[in-house]
Amino acid sequence: MSRAVVTGTRPPHRGTTLRLLTIVTELGLAVGICLAGYYLAAGWFSRTEAAATVTVLRWFGVDVSSAIPGSILIFRPEGDVLEGVVTLSCSSLLSVVGLTALTAVVLRGRRLHAVAGLLAAVVAVVVANGIRLALSALAGYAWGGPAMTLFHDWVGTLWALVSTLAGFLLMVYLTLPAAERAEQDVAGRHTARRPESWARPGLGYRAEGVAKPVRRGRFSPTSFLHRRVLPRWASRRLAAHREQGRIDYRIGHQPVDERIATVRRLADDGLRAHIASLVAVATYDDDDRVLDALAEAVAARQWEPVVNEQVASLRLWARGWFLARRHTAAQLVEAPVVEAAADSTDTETTVTFDPVDDDAGTPSVRAQGVRPPVPRPVPRAPAPRPRVVRTVPHSFARTDLEDVR
Repeated sequence: MSRAVVTGTRPPHRGTTLRLLTIVTELGLAVGICLAGYYLAAGWFSRTEAAATVTVLRWFGVDVSSAIPGSILIFRPEGDVLEGVVTLSCSSLLSVVGLTALTAVVLRGRRLHAVAGLLAAVVAVVVANGIRLALSALAGYAWGGPAMTLFHDWVGTLWALVSTLAGFLLMVYLTLPAAERAEQDVAGRHTARRPESWARPGLGYRAEGVAKPVRRGRFSPTSFLHRRVLPRWASRRLAAHREQGRIDYRIGHQPVDERIATVRRLADDGLRAHIASLVAVATYDDDDRVLDALAEAVAARQWEPVVNEQVASLRLWARGWFLARRHTAAQLVEAPVVEAAADSTDTETTVTFDPVDDDAGTPSVRAQGVRPPVPRPVPRAPAPRPRVVRTVPHSFARTDLEDVR
């Protein structure tokens, strides 16, 4: 008879669990915004839009009234009276709460840009819905109740869908950065002037002669606020916060010596001040001298507190870089580096040792023409434990002299 072995289920990955919790939280936030907007602002939207439509129609001489809250009373020339009730489906509340939920869940990373885009989209949607209500009332005023119902149910519904889509596109247009500041355009070409040495798969490609010139002298609300509205101390603080997340791609275009000087200058300002550029150098640069200079600059500022995950990642990278160089130095000292040529002639590779001012005092080894290999852990067998041979068998008997308390 075979016996089934019961095994425990594999616990889910922590990152996957956190991601699922984040998605569920965002969905709950979107649903909560829609429900709160429906229960708190439905009546106010209906009454306000009805009163605003009546006010606009009176400017053009149309005999209408808002005596009943949330309704538009239309007095036709023939003498009959039509009542157009602004229900929830007639108002722009659904579009407004939908755009608000999208901004809070999807576009919240843009912060002030997202708020500005949301306000512009809400204004556009509300104005478009007011025009729809006014045209429906005019159709009823001119041709009667059936014409008003036909216009509201068919033309008005299509109008509402188009206005909501246009408001969403306007919100996205104002929220996302300009084309010349984006990483790549729709065709996948580079627009951020990234250096070729820092190019990686997935970052787009560069096509010669197709890059559009950057527009100069364009009005920017951000520059206007920094120059005319905000105090200087607030502008400097916001600029410093923006500098932390900005990658200076000009570093990749510099020669090696200037790149080393730039890396040291940025690190002297503090790892947090230019952390995005320093992490980009550690990620994309492939010159050993630049990486040595970056690791030394990071090691020289070990007293700085770890304020975010990027600083922690950079310090861990510097530690790993020093360990890799130390392992490579030990390998090159034990055996000379010999490169086999294609014509079966052996040529020795020159190895130079550059002192590095780190705490361990380990020299930095650099082979001309040969890049140091990445060290791999060597499996080692555990040391055998000595076997203990007992000469007297162990007795579990308790003697009279033992203290049993």
